[in-house]
Amino acid sequence: MGKEYRVSIATLTDYHLQDFIRCPYQFYFHHIEGKSAAQHNWRKMVQFVINQVVSRYYKLPLESQTTKTVMELIDEHWRVIDVRQFESKIQYYLALAKISDHLNQFLTSGKNEYPPLFLYEKLNMTIDELGTDLSLTLEVAEWSSNSFIIKKYLVDTTEDMNILFIHMISVFCQKAFGQLPERIEIISLMDGKLKPYIPIMEDVSNGLEYLNIIKNLLQQPKNYLKTDCATVCSSCSYQKRCYEGINMNHDGFIIQ
Repeated sequence: MGKEYRVSIATLTDYHLQDFIRCPYQFYFHHIEGKSAAQHNWRKMVQFVINQVVSRYYKLPLESQTTKTVMELIDEHWRVIDVRQFESKIQYYLALAKISDHLNQFLTSGKNEYPPLFLYEKLNMTIDELGTDLSLTLEVAEWSSNSFIIKKYLVDTTEDMNILFIHMISVFCQKAFGQLPERIEIISLMDGKLKPYIPIMEDVSNGLEYLNIIKNLLQQPKNYLKTDCATVCSSCSYQKRCYEGINMNHDGFIIQ
């Protein structure tokens, strides 16, 4: 694996950790080596479209939050996606159909009288127990009767990623706001599944322990393991580089 070194973690960000959970090797190539893939990962492009559609939808007046509007927004933003970023045209059209159907279903299923508390707001704060800053983007935080509800609209997710999000959100909200969300909803748009979770105070202490473990793993690239998820590998732009292995021949990196 080459020369041993440690990565210095200045800030733990949600997108860094999400990429690390998906595949440590992919994380290394992109965030540490800084290698830009020749081909964009289709999931990242579709996630960008989802973010744009959700953000614009929630900014509309209630009377304009309709199925017709959702489809118009998807049509407008989907144009940035090149069919060649997918493995096949069939995959491209299946993704378009599933994302459109499920995004419309979840966005129009309920109406909120008040604008969101947060809408794609990137927040940052120092967590003493971690010895680093924690950076988190709150995609949608809606008012509830007692507190607030946090919603994450994702292309797809895994149980490991759900655990990451629950821990990060619980720790951040308690430390930043002094209050846990009433509910966390993680929405996977490729399969149309919603995972609801009601956090409790125990999730904060568990979350701090979990994030400390992840931080320690991030700091030691020589111990990174490649994912065993075939679906992640099949759409990864670093496949050739991955088979060559990671050559750790640098003195160190700082992840901001």
